[in-house]
Amino acid sequence: MLTRRSFVRLLGLGGGGLWLRHVVGVRGALWARAQQAVDVDITLVARSENIQLLPSGPATTVWHYAATLNAGDAGALEPLPNTYLGPVLRAKKGERWRVRFENSLPGAEETTVHWHGLHVPDDMDGHPRFAIAPGESYQYEFPILNRAGPYWFHPHPHGRTGPQVYMGLAGLLLVSDDEEAAAGLPSGAYDLPLVIQDRTFDANNQLVYSADINGFLGDTILVNGRPNVTLSVEPRSYRLRFYNGSNARIYKLAWSDGTPLSVIATDGGLLEYAVERNYVTLAPAERVEVLVNFGRWAGQTITLRSLSFSGATPGFSNNTTLPNGAQFDVMSFQVASAQPAAGTGAHNVYLPLVQRSGKLSTIERYVLDDAVNASNPRTFYLYFTRGEWTQNGRTFELTATAPDEDVRLDTLELWEFANEVPPGTNGTNNTAHPMHIHGPLFQVVERIPPADATQRANWETVKDGYVDDGWKDTVLLMPGERVRLLIRFEQYTGLYLYHCHLLEHEDRGMMRNYRVQ
Repeated sequence: MLTRRSFVRLLGLGGGGLWLRHVVGVRGALWARAQQAVDVDITLVARSENIQLLPSGPATTVWHYAATLNAGDAGALEPLPNTYLGPVLRAKKGERWRVRFENSLPGAEETTVHWHGLHVPDDMDGHPRFAIAPGESYQYEFPILNRAGPYWFHPHPHGRTGPQVYMGLAGLLLVSDDEEAAAGLPSGAYDLPLVIQDRTFDANNQLVYSADINGFLGDTILVNGRPNVTLSVEPRSYRLRFYNGSNARIYKLAWSDGTPLSVIATDGGLLEYAVERNYVTLAPAERVEVLVNFGRWAGQTITLRSLSFSGATPGFSNNTTLPNGAQFDVMSFQVASAQPAAGTGAHNVYLPLVQRSGKLSTIERYVLDDAVNASNPRTFYLYFTRGEWTQNGRTFELTATAPDEDVRLDTLELWEFANEVPPGTNGTNNTAHPMHIHGPLFQVVERIPPADATQRANWETVKDGYVDDGWKDTVLLMPGERVRLLIRFEQYTGLYLYHCHLLEHEDRGMMRNYRVQ
């Protein structure tokens, strides 16, 4: 569980007696968990592989999560062939999972696994302080407390998350529950997770990573690890789960003919009611699910594209052919013209039933007056200063927290992210930041638009694509924008991360700990 090397590293961080008690406590807790029965047990290995990603030429060297099911339902593990993406893990709320993780990456790449969006104990969350070297292993074990939703997993070592995700280390973790089952949504072959990422390939089909401090943008759009994707679909209803798995690129997703998108879920699962958007703004790490009836395009091909917008992330030096905010096609759907069998026709039961019944799920709405700091939000300023990305002027420290980063268990708090430079401070704020909080999900309660006229005009090009109606773990802030959210700290104490999920910002300092006590 905790290697000798990690044990020695922890003791060397200062306050040896305190850390000794911490490590002994962690090992005791892990031993206690090991005595509990689990519903699913898998082995997950991070390793280098050669996979044919492009239609011709050499195979591409990638880093990949390979998995083996040791115990549990066979449906819990769904490998994805011919892609760098790891397997789809399918969990049920209430299950207990054990993941025996092995680092077989080349070189000296330390790594962890972060279960993005899941609420798990702090030593199971993939924090950089638990990074392991190649040849070492770490056992993750946790109950599935989350409601049904489109979660995922990826590495989280400090300073190397961007390149490791870029090389391919990511996989999906779909949680289901009884409430979701009762919604009667399309399932099986009609439930499609779609991970959108951008990559750059050299003349030998190898991945090129040339990030600067602003981030990385690729010039080729991939869906589930493949370029130029066209899916053949039936003229019926589908559930499409869109993931932004890119390091830094923001997408403004829309149908090519202007048909509105019917959004049914966000990061933390189903909304209470479907909402319509002419486009959806999707920042790195955000997820959104849409319900679409392809019967309206029977016999045609419909394209999903990213529309143009402005002002999100200027200054990228690694990409000039496909800048952030350019318009481009993401993927296409070729819709069959033949009518499906009776009972599953073009005007299939799923979409009309959801529209008639209205309600998809029940969400407990947090009340601002219940927050312990309702009139005094905990504010975090996001800006660039002294050559570093910072939160309140601070950069990452492995185990430290400032006094304003300590919270109490079983309290509801009002947090505010401000993509601004504090008064009297030297710095800039000309870049968008998707902010991710580890631990519990949160609810967005207010967005305050930029005061600056230019930043306000840029914000207007994306703001109608925000979907803040449900549970979130990542929220986008355009330059000059403020977002207020309510978050309840429950179940677990310990050290958790909050950070920008533009991965190069995270790697270069824009990440901090908060401590639940």
